[in-house]
Amino acid sequence: MKDNTLRFLQGIFLVAIAAGGVFSVQLVIELALSDYPLSPLSSMSPNEARNFINLLNSKLNQALQVIFVVVALAVPLTANMYSVKFLDFFIRNPVNVAVLIFIVLANLSGLWANYIMKNTVVTFQVTLVSILTIVSLLLVLPYLFYVFRFLHPNTLLRLLEEEIKTLLKAAFHPAGGTKNRQRVAQSLEHICNISIRSIDRSDRNTAIEGALTLERVARHYWAVKEKLNPSWFEADQNFFLGFPSLAAEEMTSSQSWVEMKLYYQFFEIMRAACPSMPELTSSIAKSLRKLGLEATSLNHPALRELVIAYFNTFIRLAINRRDVRSLFLIFDQYRNFGEALNKKFPEQVLEIAYYFEYYGQVAREQQMFFVVEVVAHDLGTLVEKAWESEVPNRQKLLERFLHFDQQAIPALSGVKKAQALLASYFLLAGQTEPANIIRESFQSLDPAFIQNLKKDLIQITRQKFWEVSERRMNIDFVPTPQREKLQEFFESLLKDQARGGKGPL
Repeated sequence: MKDNTLRFLQGIFLVAIAAGGVFSVQLVIELALSDYPLSPLSSMSPNEARNFINLLNSKLNQALQVIFVVVALAVPLTANMYSVKFLDFFIRNPVNVAVLIFIVLANLSGLWANYIMKNTVVTFQVTLVSILTIVSLLLVLPYLFYVFRFLHPNTLLRLLEEEIKTLLKAAFHPAGGTKNRQRVAQSLEHICNISIRSIDRSDRNTAIEGALTLERVARHYWAVKEKLNPSWFEADQNFFLGFPSLAAEEMTSSQSWVEMKLYYQFFEIMRAACPSMPELTSSIAKSLRKLGLEATSLNHPALRELVIAYFNTFIRLAINRRDVRSLFLIFDQYRNFGEALNKKFPEQVLEIAYYFEYYGQVAREQQMFFVVEVVAHDLGTLVEKAWESEVPNRQKLLERFLHFDQQAIPALSGVKKAQALLASYFLLAGQTEPANIIRESFQSLDPAFIQNLKKDLIQITRQKFWEVSERRMNIDFVPTPQREKLQEFFESLLKDQARGGKGPL
């Protein structure tokens, strides 16, 4: 808002210069072409003064009408479109209050001047009304621009963000903890509402900005969390209608009610965006992943679990909506989150791998076979990163990967491709034992099926996918050295099947 105020003042200055230039030109022309006397105001007769004041009053009324009509129409309309919080911020904005009061007082001054000058000329009043009228007219255009900028939804998002920061600062003191919790919760809901209503109007940029605002709020909250008064962390049941009282007690003990409230706003936005706006679901999943990897979240077991729970909730929502594209994006962020956790929290990565398998099975039951194949590739990548880092859970992750879609009939080519790619990685790394374990899962497959897998994978030589997609990379691509091992893997399989037996690589 400081930027808008500065532009407003600059606008007044520019309009004043332009008006002064126009008046100067008119004066020069008048002096050159006419002998009309430029008499001072004190030489006016009472009748002339009243006519002059009436003229000024009419201009003041016009300025008042223009400003109040625009405000009366634009402000409620915008508030109805995005959030009633607009009205609150508009009324409390010092520029809006100052301009509106100034225009009203200028009109009252004009009425008073017209009343007192019945039989005499009050030079001071004539001068004052003249100045007020000129200033009022100069204000109209800059102020309308200021109002239109103020009514932009991004302005409201910034104001809500600043309000939350102010409320959090007030919560450092004992009296501010309880009092400001409700206002912060309401502000988070207003941010969510702006994004949801932007989705209804296909306003993608504002909807995404709302999600990014929630991300910034979370970062600021964690920066000041240790300074907050203990009373702040008591979860109010009214903030989580529909949640059991036990949930509120758990959030109080873990000091996580703000995170739960904020992540739930992510979910509400995603529920409105899925499947109509996948770029927004991608932005939300990315924000959740980035917040989950912040130090405050990583070092807090309840917050780590909360991030995992919301990733799972996003996936369930997208599966229920049959939103394949959003699932493609969410699993990418979920996998990246799991990779980052693996060194410090391997047990939770095993838990994430289980969820990958679980939702892959749910996707197969829904006949969303592409999603099943994507999950297989992501799970394979998770295993590969675990073996590169030599984390202790790598063998269990491999077992989970091999168990994925194991009983499915028929076998999906995308799942078997993911397994073959992982086997080629193991061969390149000199890990023949896990490669042989993967090899065993191919023994019962039809040779023609294996030949098609080989053909499809070997011919992919471009790392970037040939269409524009959010992941950008082709999930079936392998670099040249690994491609040689991949070919070796398939050739050995086909030779063994031709001999009717099997052997180690």
